[in-house]
Amino acid sequence: MTNNEKERPCNLVKEIAIDLLPSVIQRLEIEDTAENREDILALALNKLPTKYITSCCGKMYAQMIDNYRVQYETDVLSSLTRAGMTVKNKPRRGTISSERAEDKQG
Repeated sequence: MTNNEKERPCNLVKEIAIDLLPSVIQRLEIEDTAENREDILALALNKLPTKYITSCCGKMYAQMIDNYRVQYETDVLSSLTRAGMTVKNKPRRGTISSERAEDKQG
């Protein structure tokens, strides 16, 4: 790992959301696709504060994510759940552009 990679800012709230996402998808019975995961994360993270550090490796990172997990886990879970319900009720694959692409193929 180069020195620049070690100093790349890392959003701790995003890391917590990524860790919690699989359980939200399972609990809400959402189809586990890359599109759904991306959409849920994007919707949820847009509603959450960012907490950046400059190192995503080592002991300091583990301690910080644990501290923020305690502080922000409820907010992250709530935001992921709201975003998950939005995606479940209106997944991207059901959009007009997707339907038009299917019409052209068929």
